[in-house]
Amino acid sequence: MGSQFWWFYDVLAASAVMIMVFLSGRRGIFKSLLQLSGYFLAFVIAFSVSGSISKGFYKSSVRNSNVKKITKSVASVDFIAEITDYIEEEFDFSGEIEYGRLEKIYTEKNTLGLSCDEQIYRYVSAIYPDKIGNENVFYRKLHKGYGDIINGIISENLVAYAGETAADEIVRHPETMNELIPLLLDPEGSRAAAEYIADSYTGAPYRKIIRLISFLAILALLIAVTVFLVNSTFKTAGFQSLGSHIGGALAGILPGVVIVVFIAACVRLNVICGEDKMLFFNNEAIEKTYIFRHIYGFITSNF
Repeated sequence: MGSQFWWFYDVLAASAVMIMVFLSGRRGIFKSLLQLSGYFLAFVIAFSVSGSISKGFYKSSVRNSNVKKITKSVASVDFIAEITDYIEEEFDFSGEIEYGRLEKIYTEKNTLGLSCDEQIYRYVSAIYPDKIGNENVFYRKLHKGYGDIINGIISENLVAYAGETAADEIVRHPETMNELIPLLLDPEGSRAAAEYIADSYTGAPYRKIIRLISFLAILALLIAVTVFLVNSTFKTAGFQSLGSHIGGALAGILPGVVIVVFIAACVRLNVICGEDKMLFFNNEAIEKTYIFRHIYGFITSNF
């Protein structure tokens, strides 16, 4: 996965800050303070506006497109066959799980008030009691199976990040499957199941992707405007004292940090869209860094 290149991120971050410090030092304190103000405003505006853009754009355009893609995937999946295969493989069964028995568990109301998970546990533990073990362990594995199935449905036509996020969400909140499974088993419920998946699982990751793209676009535009205005308005700085150069250099630190934030957002977008398997853009390498991971952590916690 290229984690041996972790140092690349720290070198890149340090270089970005040092370049901005050097350029700001040459400009002097006055122009550098104007630049600092512009970069700061650019970051605040991009950070604030991108959230609203992501919500609106997802709702108006992306959601409907995702629902159509997920509907196709749902229609091609036999949920009971998938979970049957998963249980047999996970617990090393030899074809003992009956498709019809699982179908009955999922589609018919239990007279004892048992949940589907509880019924499945009783059923499979009666077949191979030595292989099932602890009830809670079984539930965790079963819920992971649910997550894997939904991950497969989503990842077939959407980004892998959305499928992985959905799988994690199902493991954390397996009760959501109680609403989804009946829709998956309904021959006419592909669209309804797709809408549930889009609203419950894939909405959040796609809004993050849209927000990242919006943030990057707005920040880049406003930084370009700032640089143009500062350079065009104050073409000559005249004589600059040593104190002005030093003050300008110090004023260049914040713009340098903003540039690093921009780079971190680009990396985050590539990690998401590149399935965390690219040579440089992967979480394993970033976690080894000393400086860059802190900026990247800010991006991942907010986007």
